This record gives sequence, structure tokens and C-alpha cells, in this order.
Amino acid sequence: MRIFVTGGAGFIGRHCVRSFLEKNYQVTIFDNLSNSSKDMISDLLDDGAKFVKGDITVQDQVSKTISGHDTVIHLAAKNSVDESIKFPEQTFTTNVEGTKNVLNSCLKHNIKNIVIASSAAVYGETQNMPVAENHKTNPSSPYGQSKLQMEQLVESFSKKHNLNSIILRIFNVYGKGQSDEYAGVITKFLAKISKNEPLEIFGDGLQTRDFVSIHDVVDAINIAISNIDEKRVNAYNIASGKAITIKDLAKVMIELSRKKLKINYLEKKPGEIRFSQANITNAKNELGFLPKIDLKEGIKRLISVE
Repeated sequence: MRIFVTGGAGFIGRHCVRSFLEKNYQVTIFDNLSNSSKDMISDLLDDGAKFVKGDITVQDQVSKTISGHDTVIHLAAKNSVDESIKFPEQTFTTNVEGTKNVLNSCLKHNIKNIVIASSAAVYGETQNMPVAENHKTNPSSPYGQSKLQMEQLVESFSKKHNLNSIILRIFNVYGKGQSDEYAGVITKFLAKISKNEPLEIFGDGLQTRDFVSIHDVVDAINIAISNIDEKRVNAYNIASGKAITIKDLAKVMIELSRKKLKINYLEKKPGEIRFSQANITNAKNELGFLPKIDLKEGIKRLISVE
């Protein structure tokens, strides 16, 4: 199989490419290196991955290099809620217009399969927990809005041009190798723990999140590839299906670190969702997705790495 990975030098991308190489797939990493570097993928290139520096917002750059592939894994995006509030236009240009360029390139070069990374942010504040894929979408940030527009674009394009497509609504992913810019709260807590500094929580800490290991996310992407035939914009929640408050997360991480650290509470961030937990029944039943790494075990592994 020949796979084209947009954003392949990023956090999720690097883990995916490693998995694809282990399956002996031919892999092309397409990335503008705005949130990574070539040094970060040197091991992947040594093991046979091809790298093309390019930007999904430039149609010609995508089209020139996407031909000859069977499947596209579309991960390239602006992923920061904070950044989207400050620079909404940049977020929409990358996440919506960039996706349009990828889809048009697939059409031009007769590529029939695409797996797309979306986000739990498309739901916004939810009325029913855990949230299922048929819940009303009501994004509370420009980032979430851009991801929803991206999904709508994929739906229209996929049905019009018979493109096999699966959208993965990824919840709060964590794991080794997250960048400082887009680091999740677990990665930020780990950094504080390593420096013996107080952990910082925005708001009262009672907001909940559904954390999913990067290894489970990679499994989900591989499962999506295997099940993509005749899928027309099927969207699936990719998460653990379990929620934890940020306050309890901090306490667990301090306990596992065996350090005596304080927790500092800061002002709530604008655009932040209060409660988040996924219903993953559809992903289990239709894809065979089953998260394997318990949150506490996943954190233990990261702390031991630190």
C-alpha cells in the first residue's frame, strides 16, 4: 500500500508513519514543518519513508506529490483553540481551504481512499454525555468551527465523487512527542513535574476530558484504512469512553510521580469546553476499535520515560 500522510511530521503523524513502515507500506510524509522539523523524522526517513516539504494551502504543492498513492491520511491542520481565537483566518485557511486542496488533488489523481482527523471540538458544549456522533454539533471556538466546516466539505465531496472517506473525531490525545505549541494538558503537567514546579489548571479543575493514548489513535487510523471500502463520510469518535476531571488528573499524576507538588488555579480560558466524554459504541461496533491503554497505565509509562 502507498500512503500519503499530510502533517506526517507532526505528533500523530510520526507515530502513524512508524506504524505504516512496520507494515511495509510505502509512505510519503507531506509537511510544511511549521510545527516540527526534519530532524524529528530522521529515523522514519532512514527506515524508508519519503519526505516532501509542502503546504496543503498551496494546491500545486499537494497535487504534484500526491499522485501514485492509494490512500491519504489527512492530519495537517491548525490544532490550537487559543491560536484560532487570535488568528481565526489562518485556522480556516489551513483546516478548510487546505482540506479542499487535498480533496481536489485526490480527485485529479484518482485516489479513492481518505482518512481524515477531526476533533471532539465539533460538538462544543454537549447536552447529553457521553456524546455520540449523532449529537448536534455546536462548536464554541473558531478551531471547532473550522473542523466542522472541514467535515461538511468532505461529506459533500465524498458523496459527489464517490470517495471512500472516514472521519475520526479524536478526543484528547496524549503521548510521547507532543510539541510545546500543541501540547495537551497531560504533556504540560509532565513538564511541570519534571521541573518540580506546581501544576497549573485553568478554571476550577472540574471540567472533564476523555483522554486517549496516541497508540490507540494510531490503531484507530489503521483500522479505518482496513475498513474504508464503500464508506461515505462515516464519522467516528476516537476516545477511551471515560471521563476524568482535570483536578483529579493532576492529583493522579502527582501521586504517580511520587513528588509533593502543589496545584495552582488560573483564570479560565476562553472557548474552552466544560465537559467532554465520548460514546465510542459506533467505533467499536462498525470498525472494531477498542482502546487498549488505560489512562493511569499510559501516564505511568510517560512518567517513567521522563
